[in-house]
Amino acid sequence: MARILIREGSDLHTVRDALRWAEEELVEAGIEFPRRTAEVLLAFVVNRDRVWILAHPEGLLSRAHSDLLRDLIERRKSREPLQYITGYQEFFGLRFRVGAGVLIPRPETELLVEKTIELGRDLGGKDLRFVDVGTGSGCIAVSVACGLAGSRGFGVDISFEALGIARQNALMNGAEDRIEFVCADLLDCFPPEPAFHFVLSNPPYVSRRGADMLPREVRDYEPDVALFSGESGLEIYRPLIRQAAPRLLSGGCLLMEVGAGQSDEVKGIAREEGLFPEAVLEDLRGIPRCLVARKR
Repeated sequence: MARILIREGSDLHTVRDALRWAEEELVEAGIEFPRRTAEVLLAFVVNRDRVWILAHPEGLLSRAHSDLLRDLIERRKSREPLQYITGYQEFFGLRFRVGAGVLIPRPETELLVEKTIELGRDLGGKDLRFVDVGTGSGCIAVSVACGLAGSRGFGVDISFEALGIARQNALMNGAEDRIEFVCADLLDCFPPEPAFHFVLSNPPYVSRRGADMLPREVRDYEPDVALFSGESGLEIYRPLIRQAAPRLLSGGCLLMEVGAGQSDEVKGIAREEGLFPEAVLEDLRGIPRCLVARKR
């Protein structure tokens, strides 16, 4: 297939032409999933979904559309995450606004949400209280609130920017009346007494030593404060678990995401603080990813 040569300032007249050109640009730049990325970005440009793009190859594009697509393709070629370009990410069947101030929600974090909802239903699903520590985009807090209609909770973060995005996501998904967002460090803003059925967290757990191993999309664009936890990657867990234990109700659970190879050490910290590890859930790659520890 002949490569489409697009001169500076020229138009991409049809959906088919635009997709072919965008895909070739992304392939040449070494971007993963170039065809899907081209479809997503073109759909974003014309304010349609991917189904419309695939069903209308002869659809005509304006000069403004082709110029915008060209700009977005350049941003993706520079390794800016697709989610930051479009401003949204799907998570747990819900749509979340994301930006450079928050971590992009990952599919493996859905394990934590699924387990929390399961445990909450086991408790009857009503009058449940939770806190999401390091809430970021609010994806955990909002998803849990939507999955447990009888729950109320808090989303805590040290970033005002992240909290602003989290509030937008709560509003967008109809959970704004049941989640209060608080700017604080870990759980310092709550008295050290039993209050929560669930303490939830996807904390930073990447070692500073491992920064060079991360994809450029992560290393160069996502916020350091949401990624890194000291030289070992484990520094956040001890203070988080120490603060969570007294604030859990009897029978309540701490659910935390952990990095590859960290689950045994984090379980040990939980035991030291009087919690009893019940399960470590594996993600789709078989990596231990979510620790569940109960207060008896």
